Amino acid sequence: MALVATHRQVVFRLLPQTRSSWRRLERTLEEQRQLYNAALEERIDRYRKTGRSLSYYDQCKALTECRRDLPEMAECPVAIQRGTLRRLDEAFKHFFRRVRNGETPGFPRFKGRAFFNSVSVVSGVKVRDGTLHVPSIGALKMRRRGGNPHPDGRPVSAVLKRELGKWHAVVCYAVEIEEPADNGHVLGLDRNGGQVADSDGGLHEMPDLDRLEAQARRLQRRLSRRRKGSRRREKAKRHLAKVRRRIANRRRNWHHHVSRRLAAKAGTVAVEGLDVKGMTRSAKGTAEAPGTMVAQKSGTNRVILNTGWTALKGMLDYKAANVIVVPAKNTSRKCHECGAVEAASRRTRDDFVCLACGHAAHADLNAAKNIRDKALERLAAMNEASGTGASARRAAFALATTDP
Repeated sequence: MALVATHRQVVFRLLPQTRSSWRRLERTLEEQRQLYNAALEERIDRYRKTGRSLSYYDQCKALTECRRDLPEMAECPVAIQRGTLRRLDEAFKHFFRRVRNGETPGFPRFKGRAFFNSVSVVSGVKVRDGTLHVPSIGALKMRRRGGNPHPDGRPVSAVLKRELGKWHAVVCYAVEIEEPADNGHVLGLDRNGGQVADSDGGLHEMPDLDRLEAQARRLQRRLSRRRKGSRRREKAKRHLAKVRRRIANRRRNWHHHVSRRLAAKAGTVAVEGLDVKGMTRSAKGTAEAPGTMVAQKSGTNRVILNTGWTALKGMLDYKAANVIVVPAKNTSRKCHECGAVEAASRRTRDDFVCLACGHAAHADLNAAKNIRDKALERLAAMNEASGTGASARRAAFALATTDP
Protein backbone atom coordinates (compact mmCIF):
# COMPACT_ATOMS: atom_id res chain seq x y z
CA MET A 1 0.00 0.00 0.00
CA ALA A 2 1.33 3.43 -0.96
CA LEU A 3 2.48 5.87 1.70
CA VAL A 4 1.39 9.49 1.57
CA ALA A 5 3.32 12.37 3.17
CA THR A 6 0.98 14.59 5.17
CA HIS A 7 0.63 16.41 8.49
CA ARG A 8 -1.25 15.35 11.60
CA GLN A 9 -2.00 17.36 14.73
CA VAL A 10 -1.87 15.72 18.17
CA VAL A 11 -3.20 17.39 21.34
CA PHE A 12 -1.21 16.90 24.55
CA ARG A 13 -1.77 18.12 28.09
CA LEU A 14 1.14 20.26 29.28
CA LEU A 15 2.39 19.66 32.81
CA PRO A 16 4.82 22.43 33.83
CA GLN A 17 6.81 21.04 36.75
CA THR A 18 7.84 24.32 38.37
CA ARG A 19 6.26 27.67 39.14
CA SER A 20 8.82 29.38 36.92
CA SER A 21 7.60 27.33 33.93
CA TRP A 22 4.05 28.56 34.53
CA ARG A 23 5.28 32.13 34.77
CA ARG A 24 7.23 31.83 31.51
CA LEU A 25 4.16 30.54 29.70
CA GLU A 26 1.95 33.31 31.09
CA ARG A 27 4.57 35.98 30.36
CA THR A 28 5.08 34.73 26.80
CA LEU A 29 1.32 34.74 26.21
CA GLU A 30 0.99 38.34 27.42
CA GLU A 31 3.96 39.49 25.32
CA GLN A 32 2.46 37.96 22.17
CA ARG A 33 -0.91 39.57 22.89
CA GLN A 34 0.76 42.96 23.06
CA LEU A 35 2.71 42.22 19.87
CA TYR A 36 -0.52 41.25 18.10
CA ASN A 37 -2.23 44.47 19.13
CA ALA A 38 0.80 46.58 18.18
CA ALA A 39 1.02 44.93 14.74
CA LEU A 40 -2.71 45.49 14.19
CA GLU A 41 -2.39 49.15 15.18
CA GLU A 42 0.55 49.52 12.78
CA ARG A 43 -1.49 48.14 9.90
CA ILE A 44 -4.43 50.42 10.65
CA ASP A 45 -2.18 53.48 10.99
CA ARG A 46 -0.36 52.74 7.72
CA TYR A 47 -3.64 52.34 5.83
CA ARG A 48 -5.04 55.60 7.21
CA LYS A 49 -1.94 57.54 6.18
CA THR A 50 -1.08 55.96 2.82
CA GLY A 51 -4.16 54.01 1.73
CA ARG A 52 -2.07 50.83 1.61
CA SER A 53 -1.73 48.11 4.22
CA LEU A 54 1.32 46.18 5.40
CA SER A 55 2.01 42.57 4.50
CA TYR A 56 3.29 39.78 6.69
CA TYR A 57 6.78 40.09 5.21
CA ASP A 58 6.84 43.86 5.83
CA GLN A 59 6.08 43.31 9.48
CA CYS A 60 8.68 40.53 9.73
CA LYS A 61 11.31 43.03 8.51
CA ALA A 62 10.14 45.56 11.09
CA LEU A 63 10.27 42.84 13.73
CA THR A 64 13.94 42.20 12.90
CA GLU A 65 14.74 45.86 13.43
CA CYS A 66 12.82 45.95 16.72
CA ARG A 67 14.68 42.89 17.99
CA ARG A 68 17.98 44.60 17.17
CA ASP A 69 17.05 47.85 18.90
CA LEU A 70 15.08 46.46 21.88
CA PRO A 71 16.95 43.78 23.87
CA GLU A 72 13.81 42.75 25.77
CA MET A 73 12.13 41.71 22.51
CA ALA A 74 15.16 39.64 21.52
CA GLU A 75 14.68 37.47 24.61
CA CYS A 76 11.62 35.83 23.01
CA PRO A 77 12.44 33.48 20.10
CA VAL A 78 11.65 34.83 16.68
CA ALA A 79 9.70 31.66 15.83
CA ILE A 80 7.01 32.57 18.38
CA GLN A 81 6.86 36.22 17.31
CA ARG A 82 6.54 35.31 13.64
CA GLY A 83 3.74 32.94 14.57
CA THR A 84 1.87 35.85 16.12
CA LEU A 85 2.36 37.98 13.00
CA ARG A 86 1.21 35.06 10.85
CA ARG A 87 -1.91 34.80 12.99
CA LEU A 88 -2.72 38.45 12.33
CA ASP A 89 -2.04 38.01 8.62
CA GLU A 90 -4.49 35.08 8.47
CA ALA A 91 -7.13 37.22 10.19
CA PHE A 92 -6.75 39.88 7.48
CA LYS A 93 -6.87 37.26 4.70
CA HIS A 94 -10.17 35.94 6.03
CA PHE A 95 -11.46 39.50 6.38
CA PHE A 96 -10.74 40.30 2.71
CA ARG A 97 -12.21 36.94 1.65
CA ARG A 98 -15.48 37.74 3.40
CA VAL A 99 -15.53 41.20 1.78
CA ARG A 100 -15.11 39.66 -1.70
CA ASN A 101 -17.86 37.11 -1.05
CA GLY A 102 -20.31 39.72 0.21
CA GLU A 103 -20.40 38.29 3.74
CA THR A 104 -20.23 40.14 7.05
CA PRO A 105 -16.61 41.39 6.99
CA GLY A 106 -15.63 41.17 10.66
CA PHE A 107 -12.56 43.40 10.80
CA PRO A 108 -9.74 42.02 13.05
CA ARG A 109 -10.07 43.29 16.60
CA PHE A 110 -7.66 44.20 19.33
CA LYS A 111 -7.33 41.30 21.75
CA GLY A 112 -8.03 41.58 25.45
CA ARG A 113 -6.58 39.17 27.99
CA ALA A 114 -9.69 37.00 27.92
CA PHE A 115 -9.61 36.65 24.12
CA PHE A 116 -5.96 35.72 23.51
CA ASN A 117 -5.22 32.24 24.84
CA SER A 118 -2.73 30.63 22.44
CA VAL A 119 0.84 31.04 21.22
CA SER A 120 2.09 29.68 17.88
CA VAL A 121 5.59 28.25 17.56
CA VAL A 122 6.30 27.95 13.83
CA SER A 123 9.75 26.32 14.07
CA GLY A 124 12.34 24.97 16.49
CA VAL A 125 9.95 22.49 18.15
CA LYS A 126 11.42 19.25 19.49
CA VAL A 127 9.79 16.29 21.23
CA ARG A 128 11.91 13.80 23.17
CA ASP A 129 10.78 11.20 25.71
CA GLY A 130 7.39 12.78 26.29
CA THR A 131 8.84 16.25 26.73
CA LEU A 132 8.19 19.27 24.53
CA HIS A 133 11.19 21.55 24.03
CA VAL A 134 10.31 25.11 23.02
CA PRO A 135 12.96 27.84 22.55
CA SER A 136 13.26 30.21 25.55
CA ILE A 137 10.48 28.40 27.42
CA GLY A 138 12.43 25.20 27.96
CA ALA A 139 11.30 21.62 28.51
CA LEU A 140 7.62 21.00 29.24
CA LYS A 141 6.34 17.61 30.29
CA MET A 142 3.47 16.31 28.14
CA ARG A 143 0.80 13.70 28.70
CA ARG A 144 -1.79 12.13 26.42
CA ARG A 145 -4.17 9.28 27.09
CA GLY A 146 -3.22 6.50 24.70
CA GLY A 147 0.23 7.93 24.03
CA ASN A 148 1.53 9.56 20.88
CA PRO A 149 -0.14 8.05 17.77
CA HIS A 150 2.77 9.19 15.57
CA PRO A 151 5.97 8.36 17.49
CA ASP A 152 8.02 8.31 14.26
CA GLY A 153 6.67 11.66 13.03
CA ARG A 154 8.80 14.77 12.78
CA PRO A 155 7.48 17.71 14.85
CA VAL A 156 7.12 20.77 12.62
CA SER A 157 5.31 23.34 14.73
CA ALA A 158 3.20 23.66 17.86
CA VAL A 159 0.47 25.78 19.40
CA LEU A 160 0.43 26.31 23.16
CA LYS A 161 -3.12 26.89 24.39
CA ARG A 162 -4.51 27.90 27.76
CA GLU A 163 -7.98 26.56 28.49
CA LEU A 164 -9.68 27.08 31.84
CA GLY A 165 -6.35 27.55 33.59
CA LYS A 166 -4.80 24.43 32.03
CA TRP A 167 -2.22 24.37 29.27
CA HIS A 168 -2.32 22.15 26.18
CA ALA A 169 0.04 21.71 23.25
CA VAL A 170 -1.16 21.00 19.71
CA VAL A 171 1.89 19.53 18.00
CA CYS A 172 1.91 19.26 14.19
CA TYR A 173 3.82 16.20 12.93
CA ALA A 174 5.07 15.51 9.41
CA VAL A 175 4.19 11.85 8.93
CA GLU A 176 3.84 9.21 6.25
CA ILE A 177 0.60 7.27 6.47
CA GLU A 178 -1.03 4.61 4.34
CA GLU A 179 -3.31 5.98 1.70
CA PRO A 180 -6.97 5.06 2.38
CA ALA A 181 -7.89 1.99 0.34
CA ASP A 182 -10.83 2.08 -2.05
CA ASN A 183 -12.69 -1.24 -1.78
CA GLY A 184 -15.17 -0.26 -4.49
CA HIS A 185 -18.12 0.01 -2.10
CA VAL A 186 -20.22 3.20 -2.34
CA LEU A 187 -22.09 4.35 0.76
CA GLY A 188 -24.73 7.05 0.97
CA LEU A 189 -24.90 9.16 4.13
CA ASP A 190 -27.92 11.18 5.24
CA ARG A 191 -27.31 13.72 8.01
CA ASN A 192 -30.25 14.60 10.23
CA GLY A 193 -30.71 16.33 13.55
CA GLY A 194 -29.12 14.19 16.25
CA GLN A 195 -28.35 11.23 13.99
CA VAL A 196 -26.90 10.12 10.67
CA ALA A 197 -27.93 7.13 8.55
CA ASP A 198 -26.04 5.18 5.89
CA SER A 199 -27.43 3.29 2.91
CA ASP A 200 -26.38 -0.10 4.35
CA GLY A 201 -28.99 0.26 7.08
CA GLY A 202 -26.82 1.72 9.82
CA LEU A 203 -28.32 4.38 12.07
CA HIS A 204 -25.79 6.33 14.15
CA GLU A 205 -27.35 8.38 16.95
CA MET A 206 -25.59 11.04 18.96
CA PRO A 207 -24.88 10.40 22.64
CA ASP A 208 -27.45 11.71 25.09
CA LEU A 209 -26.43 15.27 25.96
CA ASP A 210 -29.71 16.41 27.53
CA ARG A 211 -28.37 16.41 31.08
CA LEU A 212 -25.29 18.45 30.18
CA GLU A 213 -27.28 20.87 28.02
CA ALA A 214 -29.80 21.42 30.83
CA GLN A 215 -26.91 22.08 33.21
CA ALA A 216 -25.43 24.58 30.74
CA ARG A 217 -28.76 26.43 30.54
CA ARG A 218 -28.96 26.67 34.34
CA LEU A 219 -25.41 27.96 34.54
CA GLN A 220 -26.11 30.48 31.78
CA ARG A 221 -29.02 31.89 33.77
CA ARG A 222 -26.84 32.00 36.86
CA LEU A 223 -24.13 33.84 34.95
CA SER A 224 -26.59 36.46 33.70
CA ARG A 225 -27.55 37.28 37.30
CA ARG A 226 -23.96 37.93 38.38
CA ARG A 227 -22.58 41.46 38.47
CA LYS A 228 -20.04 42.14 35.73
CA GLY A 229 -16.49 42.29 37.00
CA SER A 230 -17.24 40.35 40.19
CA ARG A 231 -15.41 37.23 41.30
CA ARG A 232 -18.64 35.27 41.51
CA ARG A 233 -19.28 36.03 37.83
CA GLU A 234 -15.81 34.77 36.91
CA LYS A 235 -16.44 31.61 38.91
CA ALA A 236 -19.77 31.04 37.18
CA LYS A 237 -18.14 31.68 33.79
CA ARG A 238 -15.47 29.03 34.43
CA HIS A 239 -18.10 26.52 35.55
CA LEU A 240 -20.16 27.13 32.41
CA ALA A 241 -17.08 26.82 30.19
CA LYS A 242 -16.26 23.43 31.71
CA VAL A 243 -19.72 22.08 30.95
CA ARG A 244 -19.65 23.40 27.39
CA ARG A 245 -16.23 21.86 26.86
CA ARG A 246 -17.58 18.47 27.98
CA ILE A 247 -20.42 18.79 25.45
CA ALA A 248 -17.98 19.66 22.67
CA ASN A 249 -15.67 16.77 23.58
CA ARG A 250 -18.50 14.22 23.49
CA ARG A 251 -19.72 15.55 20.15
CA ARG A 252 -16.21 15.44 18.66
CA ASN A 253 -15.66 11.92 20.01
CA TRP A 254 -18.90 10.78 18.33
CA HIS A 255 -17.78 12.36 15.04
CA HIS A 256 -14.49 10.46 15.18
CA HIS A 257 -16.13 7.12 15.89
CA VAL A 258 -18.80 7.47 13.21
CA SER A 259 -16.40 8.74 10.54
CA ARG A 260 -13.96 5.90 11.28
CA ARG A 261 -16.70 3.26 10.99
CA LEU A 262 -17.97 4.69 7.72
CA ALA A 263 -14.47 5.02 6.22
CA ALA A 264 -13.67 1.41 7.15
CA LYS A 265 -16.93 0.18 5.63
CA ALA A 266 -16.78 1.89 2.22
CA GLY A 267 -14.13 3.32 -0.04
CA THR A 268 -16.48 6.04 -1.31
CA VAL A 269 -18.85 7.98 0.95
CA ALA A 270 -21.52 10.18 -0.63
CA VAL A 271 -23.01 13.11 1.31
CA GLU A 272 -25.54 15.80 0.50
CA GLY A 273 -24.45 19.26 -0.53
CA LEU A 274 -26.11 21.13 2.33
CA ASP A 275 -25.94 24.88 2.85
CA VAL A 276 -25.67 24.67 6.63
CA LYS A 277 -25.21 28.41 7.06
CA GLY A 278 -28.36 29.15 5.08
CA MET A 279 -30.35 26.40 6.80
CA THR A 280 -29.51 27.75 10.26
CA ARG A 281 -30.18 31.40 9.48
CA SER A 282 -32.48 33.13 11.96
CA ALA A 283 -36.14 33.50 11.07
CA LYS A 284 -36.95 36.52 13.24
CA GLY A 285 -36.73 38.92 10.27
CA THR A 286 -36.81 42.68 10.79
CA ALA A 287 -39.04 45.18 12.58
CA GLU A 288 -40.79 46.00 9.29
CA ALA A 289 -41.15 42.36 8.20
CA PRO A 290 -41.04 40.12 11.29
CA GLY A 291 -40.63 36.39 10.77
CA THR A 292 -43.02 33.60 11.71
CA MET A 293 -42.49 30.51 13.89
CA VAL A 294 -39.27 32.01 15.23
CA ALA A 295 -39.10 29.80 18.33
CA GLN A 296 -39.56 26.58 16.31
CA LYS A 297 -36.95 27.66 13.78
CA SER A 298 -34.44 28.54 16.51
CA GLY A 299 -34.93 25.08 18.06
CA THR A 300 -34.30 23.43 14.69
CA ASN A 301 -31.19 25.54 14.16
CA ARG A 302 -29.89 24.52 17.57
CA VAL A 303 -30.35 20.80 16.82
CA ILE A 304 -28.58 21.11 13.45
CA LEU A 305 -25.62 22.98 14.91
CA ASN A 306 -25.34 20.59 17.86
CA THR A 307 -25.14 17.63 15.47
CA GLY A 308 -22.13 19.14 13.67
CA TRP A 309 -22.76 18.21 10.03
CA THR A 310 -19.76 20.15 8.69
CA ALA A 311 -17.33 18.73 11.27
CA LEU A 312 -18.39 15.17 10.42
CA LYS A 313 -17.81 15.75 6.71
CA GLY A 314 -14.42 17.31 7.46
CA MET A 315 -13.34 14.13 9.26
CA LEU A 316 -14.58 11.96 6.41
CA ASP A 317 -12.52 14.01 3.94
CA TYR A 318 -9.25 12.73 5.36
CA LYS A 319 -10.34 9.30 6.64
CA ALA A 320 -12.23 7.95 3.63
CA ALA A 321 -10.63 7.18 0.27
CA ASN A 322 -13.21 9.28 -1.63
CA VAL A 323 -15.98 11.66 -0.58
CA ILE A 324 -18.56 12.67 -3.18
CA VAL A 325 -20.99 15.56 -2.74
CA VAL A 326 -24.36 15.17 -4.48
CA PRO A 327 -27.31 17.58 -4.80
CA ALA A 328 -29.66 17.40 -1.83
CA LYS A 329 -32.81 18.12 -3.85
CA ASN A 330 -35.62 15.59 -3.25
CA THR A 331 -33.40 13.06 -1.48
CA SER A 332 -35.82 13.06 1.48
CA ARG A 333 -39.01 13.17 -0.63
CA LYS A 334 -38.21 10.53 -3.23
CA CYS A 335 -39.23 6.89 -2.76
CA HIS A 336 -36.28 4.62 -3.31
CA GLU A 337 -38.48 1.75 -4.53
CA CYS A 338 -40.65 3.42 -7.20
CA GLY A 339 -38.98 6.81 -7.66
CA ALA A 340 -42.10 8.86 -6.88
CA VAL A 341 -41.40 12.31 -5.41
CA GLU A 342 -44.00 13.49 -2.90
CA ALA A 343 -43.42 15.71 0.13
CA ALA A 344 -46.33 14.15 2.04
CA SER A 345 -44.65 10.74 1.89
CA ARG A 346 -42.38 11.77 4.73
CA ARG A 347 -44.92 11.88 7.51
CA THR A 348 -42.62 12.46 10.47
CA ARG A 349 -38.93 12.82 11.08
CA ASP A 350 -38.39 9.03 11.02
CA ASP A 351 -41.36 7.63 9.09
CA PHE A 352 -41.55 7.45 5.29
CA VAL A 353 -44.58 5.88 3.58
CA CYS A 354 -44.78 6.31 -0.18
CA LEU A 355 -48.18 7.55 -1.35
CA ALA A 356 -47.67 5.92 -4.76
CA CYS A 357 -46.55 2.36 -3.97
CA GLY A 358 -47.00 2.12 -0.19
CA HIS A 359 -43.33 1.43 0.51
CA ALA A 360 -42.59 2.06 4.20
CA ALA A 361 -39.11 2.63 5.60
CA HIS A 362 -37.11 4.76 7.96
CA ALA A 363 -36.99 8.22 6.39
CA ASP A 364 -33.24 8.68 6.84
CA LEU A 365 -32.40 5.23 5.48
CA ASN A 366 -34.57 5.88 2.43
CA ALA A 367 -32.80 9.22 1.88
CA ALA A 368 -29.38 7.59 2.29
CA LYS A 369 -30.17 5.13 -0.50
CA ASN A 370 -31.25 7.99 -2.78
CA ILE A 371 -27.95 9.75 -2.02
CA ARG A 372 -26.05 6.58 -2.91
CA ASP A 373 -27.91 6.31 -6.23
CA LYS A 374 -26.99 9.90 -7.12
CA ALA A 375 -23.37 9.15 -6.27
CA LEU A 376 -23.39 6.09 -8.54
CA GLU A 377 -24.72 8.24 -11.36
CA ARG A 378 -21.87 10.71 -10.86
CA LEU A 379 -19.31 7.92 -10.78
CA ALA A 380 -20.73 6.53 -14.02
CA ALA A 381 -20.35 9.97 -15.60
CA MET A 382 -16.73 10.06 -14.43
CA ASN A 383 -16.06 6.65 -15.98
CA GLU A 384 -17.53 7.80 -19.29
CA ALA A 385 -15.31 10.88 -19.22
CA SER A 386 -12.22 8.80 -18.45
CA GLY A 387 -11.73 7.98 -22.12
CA THR A 388 -12.15 11.53 -23.40
CA GLY A 389 -8.94 13.05 -22.09
CA ALA A 390 -7.31 14.32 -18.93
CA SER A 391 -9.14 17.65 -18.93
CA ALA A 392 -12.53 15.93 -18.99
CA ARG A 393 -11.50 13.60 -16.17
CA ARG A 394 -10.40 16.54 -14.04
CA ALA A 395 -13.66 18.38 -14.70
CA ALA A 396 -15.72 15.29 -13.83
CA PHE A 397 -13.79 14.69 -10.61
CA ALA A 398 -14.14 18.35 -9.60
CA LEU A 399 -17.89 18.09 -10.22
CA ALA A 400 -18.15 15.00 -8.02
CA THR A 401 -16.14 16.29 -5.08
CA THR A 402 -17.49 19.83 -4.71
CA ASP A 403 -20.78 21.13 -3.45
CA PRO A 404 -23.37 21.46 -6.21
